[in-house]
Amino acid sequence: MARPIRFKNAIYDSAVRLFGEKGLTQTGIREIAKVAGVSEAALYRHWKGKRELAWDIFKHGLEELHAAMTEQVPREGPFCNAVLTTVRIFFEAYDRNPQLFGYLLLSQHELWKVKPDSLKDPVAFWFDLLRSRASEFQLDETLQSDVLGPVTLGMMLQPSIAAAYNSVPVPLAQHIESVSAAICRVLGVPWTPNSACSGQ
Repeated sequence: MARPIRFKNAIYDSAVRLFGEKGLTQTGIREIAKVAGVSEAALYRHWKGKRELAWDIFKHGLEELHAAMTEQVPREGPFCNAVLTTVRIFFEAYDRNPQLFGYLLLSQHELWKVKPDSLKDPVAFWFDLLRSRASEFQLDETLQSDVLGPVTLGMMLQPSIAAAYNSVPVPLAQHIESVSAAICRVLGVPWTPNSACSGQ
């Protein structure tokens, strides 16, 4: 069993790298197989083609991030703890695999457009969390509540884009607290994370 699993992982890793570097349209099955060091036949044993492989990676990646958030992000208590945990999950995911993180959350606009509502994802989780706790926010009067999701999500994602261009030092984990505090300031919630969340 170890060999098929190893081959499947190699195909996953190669596809993520190539999709990130060249885009979905410009990447072919033959190239993925070559970079993975497997035959095209081996790839087709797991997936019908490139689109199915791309969707499989996308679906499972989003589900894993959503599951981590569901398990770890506190629904009660100071909202800064929820912010801190969410930023930690995002930044640690980037540090583990920047290419996969970019594939899931930065580059695959085509797949996001066709994603069914039934597919659980970290973006919907964050937006739902904001809506459920909105009564606690002391917002700047110029900031509309309906843009809070995109604005604060952008604050979590932009550092990963900057890191890819070497304008923000990595690992991103070193910036968890500063970015979390900035998001809390935007939302108008106190920045008083507990020691368990802040790692102190």
